[in-house]
Amino acid sequence: MENIETNDKAGKIASILAKFGARTPREALGITEQDFSRMGQLGAMYYNQGDLGRARIVFEGLVEVDPQSSTAQAALGALYTRTGQDEKALEHLSSAIELDAVEISAYVNRAEVYLRLQQGEKAVADLKRAIELDPKEEDPAANRARVMALGLRQALKAKGIIN
Repeated sequence: MENIETNDKAGKIASILAKFGARTPREALGITEQDFSRMGQLGAMYYNQGDLGRARIVFEGLVEVDPQSSTAQAALGALYTRTGQDEKALEHLSSAIELDAVEISAYVNRAEVYLRLQQGEKAVADLKRAIELDPKEEDPAANRARVMALGLRQALKAKGIIN
């Protein structure tokens, strides 16, 4: 029943957007790239200050008005990662990666969720991809992946799982 309702809602939204000649609610509402970016910065500010409730409202709104934004999907996924909402985190982080296969932070956050869910092979694959995407070692998220990979390696060594 829920899936039918979701599909019906998506159909209604698509119909409304078509009337405006828009692909996303963001286009229909006339939200500029600059305004969208500013809203994202506001959400990031709340996130960094630890005001996760307000950050969630901003990030959910951004995803709602532009579900094709990999950055918005990654930001909402990061928030869900931080709050331990693993299924929601995986949904949004995977969406971010599908939309932009070089979204490094999405790989790193998804790896963190996979580690929490004890899905080590998937976590390692995501950490490896994040590191590969940053050969100059400049991206903070990729550097976090390097630290996580090193910690994972040390933990496996300590348990005698690897040499």
